[in-house]
Amino acid sequence: EDLDEADLLVLVGSNAAWCHPVLFQRMLVNKQKRGARMIVIDPRRTDTVGDDDLFLGLKPGTDTALFSGLLVHLADNGVLDRDYIALHTTGFDEAIARARNIAGSAGATALATGLAEQDVAAFFQMFANTERVVTLYSQGVNQSAQGTDKVNAIVNCHLATGRIGQPGASPFSLTG
Repeated sequence: EDLDEADLLVLVGSNAAWCHPVLFQRMLVNKQKRGARMIVIDPRRTDTVGDDDLFLGLKPGTDTALFSGLLVHLADNGVLDRDYIALHTTGFDEAIARARNIAGSAGATALATGLAEQDVAAFFQMFANTERVVTLYSQGVNQSAQGTDKVNAIVNCHLATGRIGQPGASPFSLTG
C-alpha cells in the first residue's frame, strides 16, 4: 500500500519495469492518478527510466556517496525530525559526521558520483520537500561488496526525517 500512497518513489539499482512488473505497474498507476513523482538511480539506463521524473545515472558503487550527501543536505536544511531521531535512533551524530566526510555538499556528491550538480540538487530538493517518500532498492544495491553501507545510507535518510513506518513513506527492499 505504501507504493499507492507515496508522493515520491525513488528506485535505486532496480529495473523494476522488468524485474518487478506488477509492483512497477502499481507505481505507474500512482504516478498517473495521484501525480506521484519517480526518480530512478542506476548506472544503467533501463526500461524503468522511461517513466521517471529524474534519472541519476551515477557511477557504479557510488550510492553511499549519493545518500550520504542527501543526509548532509537534510541536516543542513532543517529537514530532520529531531523528535523521531531522539526516540528511535542511536549514533546519529556519528552518522552525520561520517556522511560529511563522504560527501559534505551537493558539489562533493556530484564529484563523487559523476552526476551533474544540478541533478544532485534536484534530487536533494525533491526528497527534502516530500513527506511521503518510498525508496525502493534492489540487487544493484544490496548484493554488492558495499551493500550494507549502501542500504544503511538509504535507511539513515528515512530515519533522519521520520519517513519510516508511515503510510507512503519507508525504505523498501525489492527482492525475490
